[in-house]
Amino acid sequence: MNSQPIYLKPAQFFSIGVALSLLTTVAGINIFVLLLLPLGLWGWVYFKVDAADKKDVTLFFGLIAALCVVDVASNLNAEHGLLPSLRILLGDLRTFGFVVLLWPVFAIASLSRRIFWTLVTVVAFMSLLDVVSVYSGGAEYVLPGSGANMNGQILVGLFFVLAQILLIKPELSWRIAMPMGFMLAGLFLASHRRTGWVLLLAGFLVWIFLNRERLIARNHRKWIFIAALLVVTLMALSKTLHERIALIGQDVQLFASQTTEERISKPTSVGVRMQYVVSSLQLIKESSLLGVGSLNYRDAFWRVNGSVEGMQSQYSNPHNEYLYMLATKGGLGLMLYLAIFIQACRMALKKKDEVQRVGMLMMVFLFMLSITTNSMMTDMKEGHFAMLMMLVFLAPRELNLLGKAKITA
Repeated sequence: MNSQPIYLKPAQFFSIGVALSLLTTVAGINIFVLLLLPLGLWGWVYFKVDAADKKDVTLFFGLIAALCVVDVASNLNAEHGLLPSLRILLGDLRTFGFVVLLWPVFAIASLSRRIFWTLVTVVAFMSLLDVVSVYSGGAEYVLPGSGANMNGQILVGLFFVLAQILLIKPELSWRIAMPMGFMLAGLFLASHRRTGWVLLLAGFLVWIFLNRERLIARNHRKWIFIAALLVVTLMALSKTLHERIALIGQDVQLFASQTTEERISKPTSVGVRMQYVVSSLQLIKESSLLGVGSLNYRDAFWRVNGSVEGMQSQYSNPHNEYLYMLATKGGLGLMLYLAIFIQACRMALKKKDEVQRVGMLMMVFLFMLSITTNSMMTDMKEGHFAMLMMLVFLAPRELNLLGKAKITA
């Protein structure tokens, strides 16, 4: 692999811009990615995939290309023209395209490391500010629009990578534990995002499973107990958590008592997701092998539920990626979509860097769980984050997040 290519410095600058935009605006992400794309194309002129990784990387890229072909075919099958089908492809799956085009840039480990630590710094700092703001009577989130996106797989994913570093290098102690503490405090004391709480609890079980041999060998049961006790304490102290959990039951009861028209015109957070499950399952029964096409999804949803005048524009996000893929791209599209993440896990398992390996597996798990309640690929910041983490953890042959200080076992 080439070392220190001449496009490294501008690529680092634009990549940090992408990382910072993840907490603010999709427009910012798109602008910085567009600035990165010429550097990615330039990188492909000189970059060579390592021979040992070539087969896996080729399959990974091939699955992404196949999903893009199916996406276009599904809309052509729904009697749309080639140009509209290609245009919606850019909207639906461009984040996967970014992975392929920017691979040579992120294969430079120093660049990927810088992006990761930039995200950790910003998320930890914003979590601390959010807690201070809430308990001083200020706004819920210091940075408007940041909290809902940050307090999900972004915060929880970074948290578990830091936990892996701390497990391997306990001598780092407070330097890693402090940002982890800020993140936990922000998640439980200043966030209304229920998804983040679910991801943390489920992720904790998966993280323990992935590290079971190390945890048994070093007898870390005491520290696991302390960590669990800390989380339980934060949950007990969080008035917001109690209110939001109680709201789930209220939303379910309300949904059961509403007519279809009421569910659409007076939606709740839980209710709109339940309605999409009901509607998408009906669409899946009616669709072909290639689905109804993403261009037809909103109209098809409306047809299934019955039109409510003036409300159509509110429903473009199905809030469940699996159902969305199955409804719009059929069984073939869903299988390819899942195969991409399975291949990412296969590639991660071959990484010698333990933090890189476990970090990618955790990121994939958290993403696959979070898309049961949100459709990340329909231009959500967390969809961009998932693709960014694929680049950070998969593109470098050895990420080594502490640079010269090795953290592999």
